[in-house]
Amino acid sequence: MAGHAQQVGRDGGNYDPHAAFSPLFYTQNGNEYRGANGYPGAKYWQNRADYNITANLDTATNTVSGTVTITYKNNSPTALPYLWLQLDQNLFAQESRGNSLIAAGSRYGARGEKVDGGYKIEGLAVAQKSKALKFTSLVEDTRMQIRLDQPLAGDGESITIKMNFSFVVPINGSDRMGHLATKNGEIYAIAQWFPRMSVYDDVLGWNTLPYWGAGEFYCEYGDVDFSITAPGNHIVMGSGELLNPQEVLTAEQLKRWNAAKSSDTKVAIRSEAEVNDRSSRPAKDKLTWKFRIKNTRDVAWASSRSFVLDAARINLPSGKKSLAVAAHPVESNGQDGYGRAVEYIKASIEYYSNKWFEYPYPMAVNVASNVGGWSILELYSVDGRQKMVAPGA
Repeated sequence: MAGHAQQVGRDGGNYDPHAAFSPLFYTQNGNEYRGANGYPGAKYWQNRADYNITANLDTATNTVSGTVTITYKNNSPTALPYLWLQLDQNLFAQESRGNSLIAAGSRYGARGEKVDGGYKIEGLAVAQKSKALKFTSLVEDTRMQIRLDQPLAGDGESITIKMNFSFVVPINGSDRMGHLATKNGEIYAIAQWFPRMSVYDDVLGWNTLPYWGAGEFYCEYGDVDFSITAPGNHIVMGSGELLNPQEVLTAEQLKRWNAAKSSDTKVAIRSEAEVNDRSSRPAKDKLTWKFRIKNTRDVAWASSRSFVLDAARINLPSGKKSLAVAAHPVESNGQDGYGRAVEYIKASIEYYSNKWFEYPYPMAVNVASNVGGWSILELYSVDGRQKMVAPGA
């Protein structure tokens, strides 16, 4: 057979259909970890990262500070002499690569704001089975490498990484996070906010591309427990399940919250008329909101004293239930705006759960802020300065 001979086109140029449409077939053989078609093999593995995070929002300085404890499980057959972490917030440091590459006025980066951005990290510690390990570390732009004195063995061995972190929230953080002034208070929409493990896989090994603002996120799956301490007059919504509604909602709001779990129509947990009513929040200086989500890649949250809060039940094909939640300022409320957000969340998730794959999380939250759009699967942020568009429109 002639195979890969070039063909001469009518214009006299060389035309190679194999180059034009390559690859025509599988480009590499399969192995016990992954088939030639990319599907998992008999010994396929993924590493795992579980997180426990406590964080505080300081609205006077627009700062988030906290502590993260990471339990990293090496399910690969390879011993790892070093570990890589993602430090996305370092994009907003003045000396970051992204800062020098992103054009002024771009959607990405801090959009020209002179913010004292980037992580301040202290108290880094590494342990295994409660025993402190020797290590050194190196931060390079939006990445951290932890070099272990003894490699982390494979086939299910775990290690614990703990550190304190803080950062200043930019007004516009690469259209992924930020804070927005409204007439009733600032909205904080917080994503890419804690140091996360980079992915080690069977294709590339460590995936260590730096974050330059426009990238999406390749993260390990795991369980995340996180708590956010915010001013007492704020409402905080985050990924996963709200574990302590009885501690952070008023008695009336808790009654409505529980009613929404059984309601196919929207229940106003905190109405527009109640936003400036002091009795619509517990009389405390600060409150800690606790969330948990299992088997996820990432988590996000939003906090504001300006939020209208709505919710309704989501009915899933298996008979399980989830909760559609919407948090937005009064400027975004109304039947032609985010006042219908819960309706749209409920309809969308019920439809796609029936058509494709059942939604696996206990809540789905829509937040109106100045973020053009991030969708961390279980929490969505959209630009509250625009009108909502009905599903399918």
